[in-house]
Amino acid sequence: MAISRRNLLISGATLGAVSATGLIGWELNKQDTNAKILIAGGGAAGMAIANKLQMYLNGAQVTVVDPRPYHWYQPGQTLLLAGVYNTREDVISTNKEYKDADVRWIEDAVTEFDPDNNQVLTAKSGKLNYDYLIVATGLELRYDLIEGFDPAQIGQDGVTCIYHSPEAGIASHKQALDFAQSKGGNGVFTRPHGSLKCAGAPLKATNLVEYFVKEAGQRDRFKFDYMTAENFLFSVKVFNERLEGIWHERQIDYHYEYDLKAIDTKSKQAYFTSLAGEEMQTPWDFIHVTPPMTAIPAVRNSPLADTGDFKGYVDVDNYTLQHNRYPNVFGLGDTAGTPIGKTAASVKAQLPVVATNITALIRNESLPAKWDGYTSCPMILDVGHAMLWEFDYTLQPVTALPFEVVDPLKKSKLSWVMEKSLLRPIYDIMLEGYTPV
Repeated sequence: MAISRRNLLISGATLGAVSATGLIGWELNKQDTNAKILIAGGGAAGMAIANKLQMYLNGAQVTVVDPRPYHWYQPGQTLLLAGVYNTREDVISTNKEYKDADVRWIEDAVTEFDPDNNQVLTAKSGKLNYDYLIVATGLELRYDLIEGFDPAQIGQDGVTCIYHSPEAGIASHKQALDFAQSKGGNGVFTRPHGSLKCAGAPLKATNLVEYFVKEAGQRDRFKFDYMTAENFLFSVKVFNERLEGIWHERQIDYHYEYDLKAIDTKSKQAYFTSLAGEEMQTPWDFIHVTPPMTAIPAVRNSPLADTGDFKGYVDVDNYTLQHNRYPNVFGLGDTAGTPIGKTAASVKAQLPVVATNITALIRNESLPAKWDGYTSCPMILDVGHAMLWEFDYTLQPVTALPFEVVDPLKKSKLSWVMEKSLLRPIYDIMLEGYTPV
């Protein structure tokens, strides 16, 4: 369950990071304003920026619009597959645990953006006006782009997908154990072309299921195929080469530039098309499907959408996160059209950038804050070991911790402990608007 800010603030670690001096400093430097700030989306990015703005602005009318009445800790989905989490309550909590009392919350869905008139249209509440807009609507899972696939099949007959829901994560763990304890078979794992939330998750799923099989014995009776529409396993070259080496040792085969186009759950066949137009039919006994992902329809069909390299995503400057055509609009989190960064770690790094730049805009000043593309991926190798991968726009490794503490290329128990036990408290602090680490 979520750890409340009250509990976190009484811990020594948090008191060291969020000191009384820092809190007083925030209060003294707040910008007075009556600006209407509308946040479309109330997930990790939307919730966190709503609370973050309370530290920068005094008197602002901050409104969040989101249809979901609960908060979903999506980084916990791989831990559901691992069996570390085993209930819905491990990743689901109420929004009220994090909401600041001064933030207005509208439980509704944005259906249309009208940035020329500083308005959004919602499903139930009608038109909402704003002075500044932050779009943090996340991504849509596009199962509809896979012919023959019905998300209702997840958790049955070897069909899995940890992205779909908490229940799917739990069911995927059971399916993985059933597969591991069978007499053998083919495990297939897919990765579509384009941006994904937590792009490392399909790799982690592959590692975990292969681990379960090995632990159950008779590994030689099982075959593993990772089918990716990209021409790499991971976008950072040194991490990609490290994982290729690990998979060679673990006898996990990978196939580049093969995109899942259709699936037949009755005959247990998956159909792929290569970049060159070749078709491949692959039988499976266990399959983990990662669906294509896009911005939600209201974003990708709006004037806010990028029409170039990040088609359909919010068209923002990679560094300031300000919209390239509508200066009073910012993108945040997964829906932002940036080269990398669809992780909670990126959101944490983006929050002070967006809050600082909106404050500067209110003051009629130039935007001083820039995001360098920082993101991280704790690459789970098995239940007990991981590698902490951090990088930025340079696609080169960076480290928040000393290299001697966490070597990103070495199998590490500490990295696993961080993923399993330490990241959630940091995440919960972030939702409250604090980004001390």
